[in-house]
This record gives sequence, structure tokens and C-alpha cells, in this order.
Amino acid sequence: MASIIISRFNEDLSWLDHYKENFNITIYNKGSKLSKISSSNIISLPNVGRESHTWVHHIFNNYEKLDDKNIFLQGKIDDLNCMAYQNLDLYINDLKKSEFSSSRLGLLGPLHWSHNVGIEKDSRYYSDWKNNKIRKSSLGFRNFAKTLFPDIPIFVTTSYGGCFAVRKKAIQRNSKEFYGNLLSILDNHINPIEGHYLERLWCYMFTKNEYFLKSIKDVFKTKIELLFKIQ
Repeated sequence: MASIIISRFNEDLSWLDHYKENFNITIYNKGSKLSKISSSNIISLPNVGRESHTWVHHIFNNYEKLDDKNIFLQGKIDDLNCMAYQNLDLYINDLKKSEFSSSRLGLLGPLHWSHNVGIEKDSRYYSDWKNNKIRKSSLGFRNFAKTLFPDIPIFVTTSYGGCFAVRKKAIQRNSKEFYGNLLSILDNHINPIEGHYLERLWCYMFTKNEYFLKSIKDVFKTKIELLFKIQ
């Protein structure tokens, strides 16, 4: 079977009922108490590190016993538009012919490697940034990425929203110690900027730039959709 791994704060997870017969479901709960959900494994975690901490925690603690196909999702996905498949079977369909699946890929280029990845200007995070509720980094995004991947190029395939699916063999190309190091970076603050960095690095972490051409096509697709939406 394939696994669905959920990072939950206070979201309603009733939408998972549709998948409980065909998937192993693990819910990492970082918020209010969650009632028992049938056929699901519920694990309480401290509210640290954003969903990046949840994904790394799951990988590190299940490294030798991961399912072949793993879908990592936030507790609410119906507000993510093109950044998450609403039908989770589409992730599995993708993984039949590839090692990584995201509903939409993107591309990091020279303008995307700013020290704070622009979150200090993002209305969603501006207040927390101003009030020091986001832990800052002395390294910055580019240098952080190079500590993990010394040969990382300037143009890098990325995915969005921290929602993706990946096969076990792609995860295990990195050592368990690699994930242990990431866990130690993420597990001591509610909102470390490294969590935002990793959101942009999952695809490269597991596949390097294998999906580079597809990411270019997806970038044009996204721009066209935005253009018609504006019009």
C-alpha cells in the first residue's frame, strides 16, 4: 500500500475518509486534540518547524520501513489551488512512471535565492517577521542550500505548498543521517526560516533536476493561467 502523511494543526480531516481503505494514513497532530479517525495512525508532535519538520520527522523515524509510495500533505488542501491535487489518486498515477509527483512544478532562478526568500515582504508573514516570530538565518537561502547540496545549480526545479508524493528509493538516495541533520535544525522553533527554505527544495532533494523540462512547461502553464485570470 501507499502512505498518506498529514501535517495537521487544527484542520478538519474528514476529507481523508475517502482514502482510508486504500492507503496507510499517518496524521501528525501539532494542534488541538484530534478525535480518533478510523484506520489512521495519529501521532502528536510539538508545533515546531512547520510541515517541513513533520516530513523530515516521518522520514527519519521510518527510514528503513517506508512504503514505496508516500504522499505528504497539509491538513487542508482545498485552498491550495494548483499547488495540490484534490484527487490523491493522481499522485499515485504519477508515481507509476516517475519518482516524484507535484501537481505543479516551478523553477528557481537567480532572482529566487534572496536571503529570506521574500517572506519579509509577503503579507501572510509580514507581521510575524516584524515581531520576530520567524527565526532568521545567518546563512540565507542560497548558502543553506549549498550546505546540503554543494553542487546545486542556479536554476533548480521546485514544487509548491509543501505538498508532494515521492517514492521510497528517491528518499533513500539521501542517508538517514542527512535527514537527522535537518531534523535538528527544525525541531526547536515554531517557525524557523529553514522550513520555508525546504519547502522550495523538496523536488531537488529527491530528484535533483530530473524534471527540469517539465518545470519549464509548468511555469508557462501557470503564467498563462494567471494572465487569463487577471483578464
